[in-house]
Amino acid sequence: MSANPLQAEDFYHTGIVVPDLEAAKVRMGELAGYRWTKTLVNEVPVRIGDEDRTLEMRYVYSLDAPRIELVQEVPGTLWEATPRLATHHLGYFCDDLAATSKLLEEAGFEREVCAVIDGVAPSIFAFHVSPDGVRIEIVDRTRIPDLAVYLRERTPE
Repeated sequence: MSANPLQAEDFYHTGIVVPDLEAAKVRMGELAGYRWTKTLVNEVPVRIGDEDRTLEMRYVYSLDAPRIELVQEVPGTLWEATPRLATHHLGYFCDDLAATSKLLEEAGFEREVCAVIDGVAPSIFAFHVSPDGVRIEIVDRTRIPDLAVYLRERTPE
């Protein structure tokens, strides 16, 4: 692992939390020609602070670069839409989720939430936020080893 917690070349999307996923897809499509994956819906076990919960996450990725992830807001969580503040997070792949999460914490990025699988946390992804509000999502690269294939497999027919 490099001395840096993150690598610029591992940046793969900008996340935007929206109050209406379908309307946001249409708006960004009409505005900039974005095409989208089908809407992905997952029940995700997460740890927010000291609390374990299961959340239904609804999201899409743009098929066009630069990649955008639109996420349907989940009230009462960090995934709430904020008026006039579009960017929610910057998404990076990483090779060692636990080690990268620890390095981010050591760099002053508090862990806000992470997935929990079979009692292991962090698993799959973790969100960290800096004191000035920059939010980073790190994603275990083994979950999406080939982004182009991942997006192609989720393209509407």
